[in-house]
Amino acid sequence: MNNTTSITLYNLKKHSLNEIYAGKHWMKRKRIKDSYKILIKNQFKHTFSKSKIYEVSYEFVFQANPLDASNTVYMLKMIEDILFESDGYKIVSNLNIKSRKGKMDCVNIVVTEIN
Repeated sequence: MNNTTSITLYNLKKHSLNEIYAGKHWMKRKRIKDSYKILIKNQFKHTFSKSKIYEVSYEFVFQANPLDASNTVYMLKMIEDILFESDGYKIVSNLNIKSRKGKMDCVNIVVTEIN
């Protein structure tokens, strides 16, 4: 039987992958990631072990101007780096990404342990 964990994260500022293509300075990117780390660790203390294999689904919900699913990858990568001890291809083997408009900004994450 697969072990599944559902997480909902709130108050993460919206950031698009387009910011990286625009050449955002590494110090600004570091500040963003540091703020994500504080917000995420205040809402979810667990870190997923690198000794297991996971499939992860992300559903990004935005009140206004939802990002395209592919543009949420910048946010996803920061979240993944915080939630997982390691995110190598042997550990996080599959990702599913959705983006939609909703009543409040949040990220719904479902982590399924597959071994």
